[in-house]
Amino acid sequence: MTFQIPSEWEQPISDIISSPGIVVVIGTVDTGKTSLCTFLANHALKAGIPTAVVDGDIGQSEIGPPTTIGLGLVESEIDSLSDLKPYSLYFVGSTSPVGHLLATATGVKTRSDMACALGKKLVIVDTTGLVRGLIGRKLKTAKIESLRPRHIIALQREKEVEHILRLFDTWEECTIHRLPVSPAVKPKTPLLRMQRRLVRFQEYFEGSETHTISLENVATAGTWLRTGDPLEPRYLKFAENELKMPILYGEMLDSGVYLVAGDAEMPDPRGVDQIREQFRVKHVIIVPASRYLHLVVALVDSRLEVLSLGVIREIDFRALTANVSTPLRSFAPVKSIRFGVLKLRPDWSEIGRLRPGEV
Repeated sequence: MTFQIPSEWEQPISDIISSPGIVVVIGTVDTGKTSLCTFLANHALKAGIPTAVVDGDIGQSEIGPPTTIGLGLVESEIDSLSDLKPYSLYFVGSTSPVGHLLATATGVKTRSDMACALGKKLVIVDTTGLVRGLIGRKLKTAKIESLRPRHIIALQREKEVEHILRLFDTWEECTIHRLPVSPAVKPKTPLLRMQRRLVRFQEYFEGSETHTISLENVATAGTWLRTGDPLEPRYLKFAENELKMPILYGEMLDSGVYLVAGDAEMPDPRGVDQIREQFRVKHVIIVPASRYLHLVVALVDSRLEVLSLGVIREIDFRALTANVSTPLRSFAPVKSIRFGVLKLRPDWSEIGRLRPGEV
């Protein structure tokens, strides 16, 4: 590695190597977390310690594509975490943990558990740069409490993560290493971060083809679609007449009525009231069909393992089929589709993100 390692890092790294376990690395953006993880992984390899890395930075992913939490097994010296092939991926579906705190914490915990089950004695957990404010504290606290790490490495320029560390200073079996940021760390602009994600997506989706998947044969998550009971045609016609807009599909949910509209026009508010009365529900969820286009999804097998990511190019709500661009070749193992909130153009550049619950 050509990365400049501060002398203050050497003793904590030595202490971790002599007492391995789960290590959580926290710090705001541009503090060198990923470089430190790489440095620690290589030292553990030289010491003969079975090591794995959990890449929890869903926005600037190194192990696997953005939107995922990747588990990599360290079997040879690496120049960066991107040298590690993903042994397993967990799909969050966004490049930001905001609005996805539970999924982010779950993904980190389950991949760490998997590494321990594989016999890894040192599990290094890299995290996002979201540390400030209530949301940052909630996310990092949830991760650390669920992981029960042997070590926490806190990279900070001043005291920006102290509001998180105070709770864990009281833990008997957890050592906190407060380390300075290397002067070699260079800040990245938001544009540079987006360009880097584009390259990662282009690399991942290279050679992708578009395939048609029957939505009737798979389970779904991250969407209202296929989570309720389909409405009969007469009820769809009723909704269409009352809302004064084309309705392509609908379901009765435990929380209300879900309808897919053929265009993005605003529904007649009086029609919404009529639907509430007809179905005796409080909530009427109306989703334009176009909202599903270009969404990143995960194709998942019966063991809840991500087989591949894909991008929705079209959904036929009459036939309940989806056209998905993906590098996956065999669809026989696909048992469920998990919908994300990030949208990608055909060139794999980002269009934007939906809010949770919008599809």
